[in-house]
Amino acid sequence: MIGIQLDEVMVGTHCFANGDVRRRPLIFALTWGNKNLMKFLNPLSPEFLTSRVKGMITVEGLVNKADCSGTLKLMYFKGRKIRYELEFQDDVGRRYRYVGEKVDIWPWNLHRTHVTCRGTIKEIATEREISRSVVYFPLRELVPFVLSTRLTKS
Repeated sequence: MIGIQLDEVMVGTHCFANGDVRRRPLIFALTWGNKNLMKFLNPLSPEFLTSRVKGMITVEGLVNKADCSGTLKLMYFKGRKIRYELEFQDDVGRRYRYVGEKVDIWPWNLHRTHVTCRGTIKEIATEREISRSVVYFPLRELVPFVLSTRLTKS
């Protein structure tokens, strides 16, 4: 079975929801893809344009280089957006979910909409909002991103 994988880095800032207005760094470095390229590209498949994600996330003041995993959905035809859902935990075992979206994706504005992702972090046990963020795909990462594209065999 042939699959596909890519490496992506997003960099930006977040603010805690507790009223602290200081902007702090938020970074995630992910490897995403699908083990079955045919299912990934088939509009009739439940895996259509859906990828598994693994990587690391740093949310200053919360976690530093924590392992994360989840999904990336390229929802070009349903909602014109890209959705990241990542789960991770802090040093004491509290679990969190990051949900971020790149929205309003149209062919004429890809240079803007494919690089900006707005997200929130919630504590999974309580659903309490912890943080809001805006992260960007840095232009300097374009060549490494394209060159990271690889076919996989499982």
